[in-house]
Amino acid sequence: MDLVLRNPFRVLGLPVTASSREIAKRVSDLEMFAELGKDKTYPHDFPDLGVLDRSMEAIKDAARRIELPEMRVFHSFFWFRDGDTVDELAFECLTNFELLETDGVWTKQFEKHTGIGKVSWRINRGVFSIWMTGDLEDSGTVYFEQALQDIAFASEDLYDEATASIPGASQVSPQRVRDLIADALIEIAVRSCEQVYGPNAIRMTEHCLYFHDQTLEYIAEKITKPLTNAVQDAVDRSKAKRNEGTSIDDLRRKNGLSKVEHIIYELRASLGESDPNFQAVANSFADEVIACAINAINSHKAVPTALVLAEWAAELPSYGQTRKWLLEQRGKIFTWDPDYVSEDDPDEGLADIEADLESDEEEEEIEQPPPPKRIPTGTTTCPRCSKRFEPDEVVEYTDFGVRCPHCSQSIVL
Repeated sequence: MDLVLRNPFRVLGLPVTASSREIAKRVSDLEMFAELGKDKTYPHDFPDLGVLDRSMEAIKDAARRIELPEMRVFHSFFWFRDGDTVDELAFECLTNFELLETDGVWTKQFEKHTGIGKVSWRINRGVFSIWMTGDLEDSGTVYFEQALQDIAFASEDLYDEATASIPGASQVSPQRVRDLIADALIEIAVRSCEQVYGPNAIRMTEHCLYFHDQTLEYIAEKITKPLTNAVQDAVDRSKAKRNEGTSIDDLRRKNGLSKVEHIIYELRASLGESDPNFQAVANSFADEVIACAINAINSHKAVPTALVLAEWAAELPSYGQTRKWLLEQRGKIFTWDPDYVSEDDPDEGLADIEADLESDEEEEEIEQPPPPKRIPTGTTTCPRCSKRFEPDEVVEYTDFGVRCPHCSQSIVL
């Protein structure tokens, strides 16, 4: 990982406690060696970890990246530092590329001792674990979650001790450094090939519990903000289409809203149904879906399309007054004039469109014969979870189709 392999302190071969004067001298020395075409090595180079670039450009770039105290402190949490004999033993294993033994040296110490452990153990195992993540394949995920724990303890509970010997650290906001660390960790998860935490790393928040509340809130907002923005953008585009006079074909395709439906459920799984931010975005989305259903009736007299949209809206998460209003509108759509012939299909009589309103407690339930089952004739793919199922796997039917046996999504056939 670049956070480790291209860490400025690794490139310069310096400890994280190096002063500005020591950094300037090391840059001068390395530039001279680079001009002469000679290689220079230092104790913590660990070349087996990956390519170590000490070209003229890399040297200057490394010095620039730790010029400001804020960035110097930030990068110090992603490079090894000298500690005690435990760290020395682990470094010896790392030098011999004995990776399991390296991890085991620190892990055994944490198992022996109660509490958080020494700051050097936490930072050094965290750095090692970040490097071991790779693309988060197989054991890489375990190492990344171990890194989240170690770096959280080091940057939160042990921050003062971790930064006490770093020049300029007293001038830096600790929370700003924690935010930078969070950004770096989120980027690792988001850019991983495997996406084990889902698109946009939304499930990463489940493994960040060792961070304190302020950092946790920052991580959650940083991860969920792009997702809520994507949902709201889709809602805004749908509203613009309706204002301009959206076509019946667009409404049949759910006016572009189905493309972001999965985000609603990802947000619910991550934030929980009681989260006010989730409820706001879920309500906005469901509100626009029912608005499209009303538009299908008012602008196109397209009852079947309106029914599909209304049923979809009722299946979506929604809360409070929005939920009540949505169900009221759904009820009105389901009791649309049965003598009207829809533009959806001029030959289709609507007298047999029956309504199971599942209305508010205030309304009396109307008993009607159940509609005929719509049975899938072949393999069906769920639009929410993307899993496939055969006709004999169906366990529940709805008025307009079936429910996915994997995630219970209502599917119109």
